[in-house]
Amino acid sequence: LKRPLEEIKGKHCYELIHGMKERPPFCVQMRTQKEASPQEIEFYEPHLKAWVWTYAAPIKDETGHFLACFHLVRDITSQKDNLVGRHLFQKVVDTLPGFFYFSDANYTILAANQRFKDWLGTDPIGHKCYEIIMGGLKPCVTCSQKDLFSQEKTVDWEIFCPRDQKWYWAFNAPFLTPSGERYRITLLFDIDERKRLEKELEQLFETIPVGIFITELDGSIRRANSVLKRLLGIPENTDIRSFKASDFYANPKDRERFLSLVRKKGEVIDFEVQLKNARGQTFWAAVTARLVKVEGREYFWGTLQDITLRKKAELALLESEARFRALAENAPLGVVLMNQEGRIIYFNPAAEKMFGYKAAEVYGRDLHFTLAAPEHYEAYLRSFKRVKETGRSRLAGKRLEFTARRKDGSVFPAEVFFSIIVLPDKKYYLGLVQDLTEIKKLEEERLRLEKHKALELLAGGIAHDFNNLLASILGNVQLAQRYAQDPRTKEILERAERVAIQARDLARDLLIFSKGDLPAPKAVKISKFIAELARFLLHGSPIKLKLEIPEDLPPIKIDPTHLAQVLQNLILNAKEALPQGGELRIKARSLDHQVMLTVEDTGPGIPEEVLPYIFEPGFTTKPAGSGLGLAVVKSVVERYQGEIKVVSRPGEGSRFEIYLPAGTFEPDPAEEPLNPFPGAFSGRILVMDDEEPIRLVLKEALSLMGLEVETASNGQEALEKYQKALREGRPFDLVILDLTVPGGKGGLWTMEELLKIDPQVKAVLSSGYTIEREDVLSRKLPFVEILRKPYTLEDLSRLLQKHLPEKQS
Repeated sequence: LKRPLEEIKGKHCYELIHGMKERPPFCVQMRTQKEASPQEIEFYEPHLKAWVWTYAAPIKDETGHFLACFHLVRDITSQKDNLVGRHLFQKVVDTLPGFFYFSDANYTILAANQRFKDWLGTDPIGHKCYEIIMGGLKPCVTCSQKDLFSQEKTVDWEIFCPRDQKWYWAFNAPFLTPSGERYRITLLFDIDERKRLEKELEQLFETIPVGIFITELDGSIRRANSVLKRLLGIPENTDIRSFKASDFYANPKDRERFLSLVRKKGEVIDFEVQLKNARGQTFWAAVTARLVKVEGREYFWGTLQDITLRKKAELALLESEARFRALAENAPLGVVLMNQEGRIIYFNPAAEKMFGYKAAEVYGRDLHFTLAAPEHYEAYLRSFKRVKETGRSRLAGKRLEFTARRKDGSVFPAEVFFSIIVLPDKKYYLGLVQDLTEIKKLEEERLRLEKHKALELLAGGIAHDFNNLLASILGNVQLAQRYAQDPRTKEILERAERVAIQARDLARDLLIFSKGDLPAPKAVKISKFIAELARFLLHGSPIKLKLEIPEDLPPIKIDPTHLAQVLQNLILNAKEALPQGGELRIKARSLDHQVMLTVEDTGPGIPEEVLPYIFEPGFTTKPAGSGLGLAVVKSVVERYQGEIKVVSRPGEGSRFEIYLPAGTFEPDPAEEPLNPFPGAFSGRILVMDDEEPIRLVLKEALSLMGLEVETASNGQEALEKYQKALREGRPFDLVILDLTVPGGKGGLWTMEELLKIDPQVKAVLSSGYTIEREDVLSRKLPFVEILRKPYTLEDLSRLLQKHLPEKQS
């Protein structure tokens, strides 16, 4: 070529030798690569004006892949020498990369480049290659096995050289002379760094904690590490190449889906799929794979991780979330979940109903500025800032009342239970909200009922004591009337009696309100009863009375006194509402085993703000009212399992509707004639009462009626006197027992003890107040009568007529 080496390096051979810009069709290198064996050719080259002999041998890697071509070119124009000039040959081989040597069939080195000599540190010419390189006494195993000198193709392999403890790649090409002699050209390349890297990569390949695989597109497994074998349940000594990837899919359709994704995108990342191992056990895996082309063929290179535990955790989380949603979606409380910034991320149906927002309307909005009233904003900003800074809240785990705001701007009392949910990566704030509107109403009703109950007890206690006092007053007044001769004195006593009877009616109202009286219900035919009572109460009034009460209406089973009190209170209220006159309509009709009474007036009506309180005990708009009238009406109606309603509008009058159970007609017992005259009776009577004034007035009154009377202050004393009378043969014909004796034995205990010593005892129960009527009846104590305080002497005479023989004249 007659050109410096610097100009030759990096040039294409066809440029230097042929003077062409492209390979010629007869290129020996192309033939060598195509045939995969050494080739030689002789030709005349016009560009060089010389005959040229050229030789080419392929250089391959361990997989047989073509890497390069070893090329010898010689000018044979002069036909001088048998190969090339030794000087020129030496120059050529010194340009070769790596270590080069030329040996004969006896492994004797005939030529070598300077790099090889420098590596050995001596001239190798004439030495056996296995002696000077490997330090051996005979040819290397690899050379012996491959029988290099009998082959006509290039052979390469990797060797480990003990002299420097390094790996080399040996490239061997056969060389046949025209005379038939066989030689070998050997090139050694230092691959130690690559080999060590490969070893490290192989170690990494085997020990990395994920399964690694290389498969063909049909699923044939080319390579897999030991981790993948363990995941797939394949024994270590089993060749995994006998399996296909499709053998390990629990669902074949998942394999099809995987292939579709990889072909479409060229790769797939974290493809979650359920696989099965060689033992048939299923597990969850995440597969990451890429489509890779190598020498024109496509493969899947990828990794496989066992995510069974993670999947179970995810499924548990999904199940937990599903349970949370199932509970939250059906919870009667509002469930609101906030993120770390206080933004709403969950809003259940109860919260939607409570606040009037749809969930989509509040997602992402600040909870407090959306659902709380403005007066809470400042406190919220302070407390939530502290929660975000410290991660703690003084309100967590506690109930907090606040004023909530609906979408329409209306507010309502609410209670929230606040808690902090801490997860590994973030925090959430959970609020359970309850609308307190109904609870507040119930609490108000409870307080009202407690107040009502307290008033009932108070009224009952007052009525009891009042009745005891009235019993003494009324009895003494009536006794005084019997002894009085002076007309003026009699008139005064009559006035006192009337006042005492009015006081008795007030006490009876108190008893009815407290449910402490002893009713005597009977079938009341209301048409005549209401007509007579209403006309009497409206006598002299400018009010027009209109009655609509059918004659065939069923009766009401009620104490007539109680019915009279109900009607009296309603009629008198209407009378006061119509001082200038108007119309009062009283109607009645039968209605499904009930009788409906309607009392309606044309007065000014009841103010709207007053209407909810009219049945409250003690509530009144009248300067001199007691506040018991309508409370008594309600108590009486409810005592008989009835119901009362009121409809009233200002300027349109008021209408009270009363519903009471219907009864059946019963014949009225014939009332025996009254014989109140002194000395009309005979016999012995025992009176037990803790009030001394009552004992005194009863003793005098009963004595006046001709009876022999003894008294006792308590049950024990009464029992002793009764026993003494029996022993003496002078028994009592009648016993009057007071129901309650504070601090002592009362009427019930006394009656039980008397029955033990005298089953024929005849006793009357007397009381100014009782809530024990049901208890008395349940014990079935045989009292012959119940005498209500305060009673008149006429009431007492009528009772004696029933149970004592009259004195014979």
